[in-house]
Amino acid sequence: MRYKIIATISLVAVGALATGCSRNKPAAGAPTPVASDRAATDAAAAEAAKLREEADRAAAAAKADADRAAASRAQVQSTLTAPVRFEFDRSVLTDEALQLLDAKVAALQANPSIRVRIEGNADDSGSDEYNMALSQRRAAIAHRYFTERGIDGSRLQIVSFGEEKPTCTANRDEPCRAQNRRDEFVVLSGL
Repeated sequence: MRYKIIATISLVAVGALATGCSRNKPAAGAPTPVASDRAATDAAAAEAAKLREEADRAAAAAKADADRAAASRAQVQSTLTAPVRFEFDRSVLTDEALQLLDAKVAALQANPSIRVRIEGNADDSGSDEYNMALSQRRAAIAHRYFTERGIDGSRLQIVSFGEEKPTCTANRDEPCRAQNRRDEFVVLSGL
């Protein structure tokens, strides 16, 4: 009898095992787990590629914006730092100087955080004292031009160098000296 029980239990176990395995088989026409996993992987890869593409576009747009901003800053700096020249023994603004100052006014109005130092200079034709006073008048005329056009005077500094900072020292002829009769503009902050 003992053998009959063991045989019966064995048959029931084999039957249960066989029945259980057949239940785990996918139904005909249903995707197999491998195919389902592959489809999910493909979808995730497509989504990742789409996200990378969007990130690349955003990075390219950010770089283009940064390049435009840098070019704009460079243009503003170039405009603001262009020297204004004066005639011999004069502190009167020429037509060319007025055009340069108008461009500087526009740049300062568009960038209200920028502060500028105006440095008056002279050639070495007169005495040291005379040249200091002349270069002071030259810086002051540019300062006044700015403030009369709405630029806050607290954004501007003036300094007089006289003949101390020549740009041309090659010789003492008139074309060289003419380069030294100028106002220089230095951006102090805000750019």
